[in-house]
Amino acid sequence: MNALALLLTLLAPPARPVPDTTFWDGNWRRVQRPNAVYYGWTTPADSGRCRIQDFYLTGERQMEALGWPGPPVVKDGPVTYYFRSGAKRTTGRFANGQREGTWQYWNEDGTLRQKMTWHAGRAVATPAKEPADADSSVPQLVQQMPKFLGPLPLAQYLGATIRRPAQVPAGGGKVYVQFVVGPQGTITSTRIIKGFDPNCDAEALRAVAALPRWQPGLQNGEPTAVRFVVPVVFK
Repeated sequence: MNALALLLTLLAPPARPVPDTTFWDGNWRRVQRPNAVYYGWTTPADSGRCRIQDFYLTGERQMEALGWPGPPVVKDGPVTYYFRSGAKRTTGRFANGQREGTWQYWNEDGTLRQKMTWHAGRAVATPAKEPADADSSVPQLVQQMPKFLGPLPLAQYLGATIRRPAQVPAGGGKVYVQFVVGPQGTITSTRIIKGFDPNCDAEALRAVAALPRWQPGLQNGEPTAVRFVVPVVFK
């Protein structure tokens, strides 16, 4: 696919489900449409490859990648994940179905949140992009605290949307993730405060960064940013 054709496909509005659509739940298990959170399909690309597209059930683009047709379909090439708003969330590359090279993780406002280096599907480096106290000026307590608007309580929602890595250290553990609920209710500045395994750390960051919009906090009647730390449990 040449650059112009790829640009036109990226700008095209999300398509609606078609007869050969695959549906997934929040843990990316194949389900029937009534139980789905995401849907997607593949279409032919150049040199025998395929274009892989996933969408939120409400139609917004969730992921676009290149790969090889299946079954099973295998991602192999560049990939971009998106927030529901359309802003890019994660960019990177797969090699034969495994993350490889430098991956970039973005805030919804377009600022770079973190970079991670992967080899053969395992995180091999997590360079710190900001000092530990970068958000220390953001309060953790305001007159009216932000409210999570998800369909479940926050802990249950994270438990339902976490994609458990293939290998989790014996006994499991907790990843403590700090994040900021901005004045518009969006999640920004996600970072690991205390981790225990690179793959679990990366998945915890992904899950928290993908949280739906909150009702923002108020201070003196004005929307304000509020800082949180949440444990993400892996068993």
